[in-house]
Amino acid sequence: MTEVDKIIDKFVYFINSTEVEPGLENEIPPSLRTENVQGDWFKWKIKPYKRIDWIKGIEGKTKIPFPNSYTSFVNRYIFPSFDIGPISFLGNTPEIIDFTLHELRTGIFEDKILSDVLLNNGYLQFGRSSTGIYDPICFQASRVINKGEFPIVQIDHEEILIHSKIKIVENIAPTFIQFIEKYTGN
Repeated sequence: MTEVDKIIDKFVYFINSTEVEPGLENEIPPSLRTENVQGDWFKWKIKPYKRIDWIKGIEGKTKIPFPNSYTSFVNRYIFPSFDIGPISFLGNTPEIIDFTLHELRTGIFEDKILSDVLLNNGYLQFGRSSTGIYDPICFQASRVINKGEFPIVQIDHEEILIHSKIKIVENIAPTFIQFIEKYTGN
């Protein structure tokens, strides 16, 4: 197990130890549900998963690899879409749920105009703003920090949809590891 894997494992432990917001039945796949809390609402946990074979397919379509730290996360764990800090992470589940916009496999490509401009400019989306606006949260793959790590930025979606231009709204973190450390206190 690498140092990066250990940091990711601590991140997963941190998320699973907090009181996460329950999700609706069509947001939380059966593989992640831990408890029915009321009607169609379910508690959930991030879970290890051995057969994650869809990440290479995503990278094949994007032609941009995920940073090493994020790859450690999505190649070993499944999770629904969830918020931490300014990021609403796209889910990484074996099931395709009704909310395809919130799934990593489909959410990146759901809006063709957005995805084309982002990918053509070296930005790899993995989330959205946790404020509820449509701004994509991306790895800025055109800026390698070190050892295959990229900065995390929030991009103005309207600037892309209206002018086909990239406008960074916020620099969220220099790397995924630094983002994790900031929000988990490690």
